[in-house]
Amino acid sequence: MLASKLLDLFYKKDIRFITGVPDSCTSELSKYLLNRKNKKFTHLIAPNEGTAVSLGIGHYLTTNKIPCIYLQNSGFGNATDPLTNLCHKYVYDIPLILLIGWRGKPGIKDEPQHIIQGSTIRKTLNNYKIPYYDTNKISINKISNIIDLTKKKNQITALLIDKNFFDKKKSKFKKNRNKINRSDAINSLLKNLKMNCKLISSTGFNSREILLQNHLKDKSPFYLIGGMGHTLAVTLGSLNSENKCHVCVDGDGSFYMHQGSFSLLKKEHKLIYCLLDNSSHESVGEVNLNYSITNFKDFAKSVGFKRYIKITRLNKLNSCLRNLKKNNLPIFIHVITNIERNANLPRPSVKELKKIKQDFMNE
Repeated sequence: MLASKLLDLFYKKDIRFITGVPDSCTSELSKYLLNRKNKKFTHLIAPNEGTAVSLGIGHYLTTNKIPCIYLQNSGFGNATDPLTNLCHKYVYDIPLILLIGWRGKPGIKDEPQHIIQGSTIRKTLNNYKIPYYDTNKISINKISNIIDLTKKKNQITALLIDKNFFDKKKSKFKKNRNKINRSDAINSLLKNLKMNCKLISSTGFNSREILLQNHLKDKSPFYLIGGMGHTLAVTLGSLNSENKCHVCVDGDGSFYMHQGSFSLLKKEHKLIYCLLDNSSHESVGEVNLNYSITNFKDFAKSVGFKRYIKITRLNKLNSCLRNLKKNNLPIFIHVITNIERNANLPRPSVKELKKIKQDFMNE
């Protein structure tokens, strides 16, 4: 289905507010809304799924109109608090249309981190008394009837969207010479950082690029293959009284998702926080972020980093990493990167995951 066809139906049904966290199953919808010239919809990329639901609640309270919230099933847990404790019919009875990307759908090959959510999402929705529909089994006319029923019963309704539901369109992109390629930034990190350290990397292309390039044969990185937004928290939890420092390689989508973790930073932490920032949810379809912190330097200082360095040139990154000393830590290294299409990035197999964990723990 074309994203425009579903949005035309939403407009006809007076659903004009759409928000969510980009996902590979719904990315065509996000991109269409971001590139839309006529402003028929209010569209917000939310930092996390719970915030998306809360934005929808605010819209409904002001307009008495149903919002649409899109998310991946892996992020459904982020949304369950406002869904059950605010929206549910036992509480404020606020209707919503949920578009849930169905990663790990039974019968469709997917990655190991999606197996549990994919196989249990229908049971979870049943337990929460949220009616759901597999969109690959219904027509646009049926979706129209579902929206009417959602309004009539004033209920939350979920549409389960698999990765083949929306027609994919190839998008053009142009690399910016004033930005660093992600692959070059990670190569620099692996080659130039001389300190004895442990490395933890965020879900998506950061971990997959490090897996491809890992030149630190004596190092055993821990890859967050899921758990978007939790990279810093895992890193902070790994820090201890030993003299070894930790490197947290994060992406901008992950950075925004759970910023509360930064409140746990302490001045004695031997932390190198490396943010690779291309202003995009790249691994789920290159969906641009439509929000940003205006002054990262002030943010870094406010949460306790000793130093903040913004980097747009590879030679500056090389020099920064070579000259890092423990008395500079904790440090926030902000690398402005390009979107970089590389379909050949590997993923750790199911058989490798427990070894990755054990090797990191034994290091």
